[in-house]
Amino acid sequence: MNLIKCENGHFYDAERFPSCPHCSGGNSVAYQPTMPAETVDFGATVIEETTIPEPQPPVDEEKKPIPEVTADTQKTVGYFEDAIGAEPVVGWLVCIEGKHFGEDFRLVAGRNFIGRSSSMAVNLSGDASISRDKHAVIVYEPKSNAYMIQPGTSKELCYLNDQVVLEAKQIFVNDIITLGSTKLMFVPCCSDKFNWSDTQKQEEE
Repeated sequence: MNLIKCENGHFYDAERFPSCPHCSGGNSVAYQPTMPAETVDFGATVIEETTIPEPQPPVDEEKKPIPEVTADTQKTVGYFEDAIGAEPVVGWLVCIEGKHFGEDFRLVAGRNFIGRSSSMAVNLSGDASISRDKHAVIVYEPKSNAYMIQPGTSKELCYLNDQVVLEAKQIFVNDIITLGSTKLMFVPCCSDKFNWSDTQKQEEE
């Protein structure tokens, strides 16, 4: 650096400026004003505030909410299941006329719904004249050892020995139940001579 003093008393670097840059108002060709290093403001780094989510407890698979069971999906709780560890057959419906000719359908204690749906206990999917859900109901009541037929929730009718069923009626061996173009013969398993409850009592003794 070669500092010299101009006639007006200004000091300047003669190696950088051919004449006093102060006197020329900064118009000297070589004049390139720079900001002193100590005055440079690099600015402050702004750190955005972030919210750290609170840790969530792990999901216990065994404590997941139990799905709601509706009346349409609930299966009949077996009357004999707790006593003997299984839900035994209590009777059959045997098709003697219609699309399911020769087939048999297993009955258990409680309500046995009849219809074309695969969710029905007695699934008569081959007969389009039968309602899809709950055309009729076959009931076995273990305490009184009695079988009954009831109309279902469908608008379609069912018949017991050619008599329309408008309310619960007791059914007996070889009775004929008609739904649509299908005829079913009732064959009981339990009777005065045999009952699953009596069998369980004998085993306990």
